[in-house]
Amino acid sequence: MSLISTAASGLSATQVVLNAISNNVANSSTDGYSRRTVTLTSVASGGVTASSVNRETSFYLQQQNWNSNADVGYYTDYSEYASYLEELMSSDSLNITTNLSTFYSALEAASASPDDDSLRTAVLTDAESLATSFNSLSGYLDEISDEVDSEVSSSMDTVNNLTSQIADLNAQITSLQSTGQDTSSLEDTRDAAITSLSSLVEIDVTQQDDGSYTITLPQGQTLVSGSSAGSMAWDSTNGLTVTYGSQTTSVSEEMSGSLGGLFAFVNDVLTPTQTALDDLASSVATALNDAQADGYDLDGNSGTDLFTWDSSDPAGSLAVVDSFTSDDLAFSGSATAGSGDNTNLLAMLDLASDQESTYTALVTKLGQLSSNASDSLTSTTALQSTLQDSLDSISGVNLDE
Repeated sequence: MSLISTAASGLSATQVVLNAISNNVANSSTDGYSRRTVTLTSVASGGVTASSVNRETSFYLQQQNWNSNADVGYYTDYSEYASYLEELMSSDSLNITTNLSTFYSALEAASASPDDDSLRTAVLTDAESLATSFNSLSGYLDEISDEVDSEVSSSMDTVNNLTSQIADLNAQITSLQSTGQDTSSLEDTRDAAITSLSSLVEIDVTQQDDGSYTITLPQGQTLVSGSSAGSMAWDSTNGLTVTYGSQTTSVSEEMSGSLGGLFAFVNDVLTPTQTALDDLASSVATALNDAQADGYDLDGNSGTDLFTWDSSDPAGSLAVVDSFTSDDLAFSGSATAGSGDNTNLLAMLDLASDQESTYTALVTKLGQLSSNASDSLTSTTALQSTLQDSLDSISGVNLDE
């Protein structure tokens, strides 16, 4: 090889190196960009050649990062909704304990003069406010349920778009690599798509010999294999499913990722809270109706029901009976005791403590769940940051270098 040819090969190889350096500098602040290096190889006849442009990364650290990303996604959504629910149920305007306390305070005030019409009217007004507070809180819980369903549906669309994108990138990468072309940019784009996917749903990623990635769910269902992509779906009837090819399979909702966090919030927090609120509403109404039945009204008649509700939605439907008036409050202990008797009213007051403590315990439990989720989010976020730093130490661009 002539001296000129040797020099030319050096210049050509150096140009490849300079191009790689220039690309690194230009993308030093680009999220997901992996540093490029060039492998120089001596030529047997003399000179040098740029044998390959390398994408510096660690598949192992990427896998760990994706797993951590799924945990952060899980606790982000779980913590956000749990915290919001706790704040909602402990707010002054919706706190059932506050409304129970106000109602029983009106009863206590009426005990001093049980035949006073203004005091009896105040009791009835506060009973209506108590029912309304149950209705309002139940309505807010239903709205949260609808919002979660909407977010799950939106996440499903995003998951399916990402799996299709990753499958397309698999096809491009394997095709170009088979002809020896550089696929670094495509691989960066694919990793970024997988990072987005991992925040939504827990996944396992396997690297194939042809350069493609196979992506499966923890239970083994395939989301991406080569250039083929599956799709996820969820509805209240069939639950969570994955369709790959002609086969549709059920998937457990217990997983990491924001979808897993949403499902866990609904199953472990929201639904039990709705059930507990319904139980409390029916319990309060039943206890006061029973107390009414034990007493006598202003005219000496046996007490009638104060509350009515639909058993399929107690908290949402609780209401004071339409025809009920303040005269119907059964404060007297007997038909002959007279309108000034407060014997049965005092028995009603005994109900207050248990009912108020039941709701307080419910809010306290929500506070614990919210606090635990927040702590978990803090720790998983810290771990993710550490893993990302480790990955950046390999893939990141060092301008000083």
